[in-house]
Amino acid sequence: MTALLEVKDLHRSFGPVKAVDGASLTVDEGSVTALIGPNGSGKTTLFNLITGHLRPDGGSVRFGGADATTAGPAALHRRGLTRTFQQARIFPQLTVQENLVVASGFTWRELFGRRINPRDAEAAQRLLEEFRLAHVADLYAAELSYGQRKLLEFAAVLMSKPRLVLLDEPTAGVNPVLIETMEQHIRERNAAGITFLIVEHDMGFVMRLCDPVVVLDRGREIFVGTPAEVQQNPAVLDAYLGA
Repeated sequence: MTALLEVKDLHRSFGPVKAVDGASLTVDEGSVTALIGPNGSGKTTLFNLITGHLRPDGGSVRFGGADATTAGPAALHRRGLTRTFQQARIFPQLTVQENLVVASGFTWRELFGRRINPRDAEAAQRLLEEFRLAHVADLYAAELSYGQRKLLEFAAVLMSKPRLVLLDEPTAGVNPVLIETMEQHIRERNAAGITFLIVEHDMGFVMRLCDPVVVLDRGREIFVGTPAEVQQNPAVLDAYLGA
C-alpha cells in the first residue's frame, strides 16, 4: 500500500509535560487504522498536531506525499484531510441541512447571502438520507440528540469529499444501535475509497473494524499490528494494565 499519512518523531510539550514524545506512525491509503492507548497517552494531542490545530515542537507530518507539518486546519481540509472531535462540533443555531451546506465550503455570510445551489442541496440530501437524518433536516442542530449530533458531524466532514478522515472517539456516549450505524458508514465510505484513522476506546469496535492498530503510550508508538497481535502483545497489555 501507499502511505497517505506519515508522522515522524513528533514532539509536543505543555510546560514540563511531554504530551507527545517522539510519536511516529504511517496510515496507508485505503486502510482503516486505529490509534489506541490508555488515557493520557497523547492520542488527542497527536490528532491535533496532525490536523493543524496544534504546532509540533519537533518532527514532521506528510500528507499525500507533501509536507504538512505547519499547515493549518483550513489548508489541510482543502487538501482532503478532515476530522471529527470527541464532542461533536456543529453549528447548533443552523439547521441540520445548513450544517452540511456550510461544510461543503460555504461561509456563514455566503450561506445567508445567497440561495443554496441545487448541487449542494442534492449532495446534502443524499447524505441526510444515508445517515437517516432526512426527517430532521429542517430542525436546528441544537435540537438533535447526542448521537444524532455525532452522525451529523460525520456526515458534514464527508461533504468536502475527503481522502483521509480522522475520527476522534466516534462511539463515545452513543447507544449500540448508533454504534452499528457508525460502523456501517465507515465500512461503506472506506469501500468507496476514503481512508480512516480512528481514536477509539471501544475495543470491540476497533477489533471488528480496524487493521492495523497502532498503540500509543506516553506520547509514542509502542506497537503496531493486527487486532489479534495487539491483543496478545505483552507491551500493550502492560501499558493498559499499568495505566
